[in-house]
Amino acid sequence: MQNAGIVKWRKPITILFALFRLIPLVNDIIPLPESAAKLSESDFIKEHELAHRQMHHGILRNILKIIFLMLAVWCLVFLLSRCGFTILIALLWLHILSISFRIFFHHYCWNQEYDADLCAFKAVGKSKAKDAMRELLEKEQPFTQLFALLYREHPTAKARHQKLFK
Repeated sequence: MQNAGIVKWRKPITILFALFRLIPLVNDIIPLPESAAKLSESDFIKEHELAHRQMHHGILRNILKIIFLMLAVWCLVFLLSRCGFTILIALLWLHILSISFRIFFHHYCWNQEYDADLCAFKAVGKSKAKDAMRELLEKEQPFTQLFALLYREHPTAKARHQKLFK
């Protein structure tokens, strides 16, 4: 019976948290949870992470982040020196410009996730991959495709399932 009270208490907080997410700057400051519950360590997940390491996805993502950081510094200097903006206005413009870079970066990350999923699928087989995707579908926070593209480095479980089993 105690769990029922906790669920009732968490629901209004979850709704309030979702309402705050409507403000774009809040989404940049507050980290997003990847899933509602911890996923079990299955063979599919182990192979998926191994594929990331073998294909050097972490290194490639960090290189791209450094490139975007250099572009951001250049844009900030340009907005401050050439356009004569105040630091606050320049940072707001930089935030608006970063949306397009973020979409590109997340799309790049999603393709890496699809590649790692495919490698794991080939390594463990269809049945284990389906079980792992089913678990991910059950435990993932329900985000829309657009919200995930703007704020998450991982595609939605639904998109990953569709891409893997089409």
